[in-house]
Amino acid sequence: MSVKVLILICFLSAVLAYPRADRQDPWRQNPQPPQRQPQFNLQGGGSPKQGIDLSLDTRVPVWQSRNGRHEFDATGQYSQHLGGRYGNSPPNWGVGGQYTFRF
Repeated sequence: MSVKVLILICFLSAVLAYPRADRQDPWRQNPQPPQRQPQFNLQGGGSPKQGIDLSLDTRVPVWQSRNGRHEFDATGQYSQHLGGRYGNSPPNWGVGGQYTFRF
């Protein structure tokens, strides 16, 4: 009985290890990549005595290649402390870009 089980296991492993003909490399199929949506992140917190911290981060898709391997996004951020014992802080803000390559 153990010889039959061993032969069955060998047969199954050979069948499962053989590459399937219908599976192709997903990068060579050249499908349309999914549409990406803008991302927004708003955060805040604090207390009446200490003041409130606010932060906003965003990432907006600008360009994407046909196969989806290359992407460029515009980024931006804003933060500020409001109120509290020391009053309002000057606003901090920034803009930038992010390039992504998928291997």
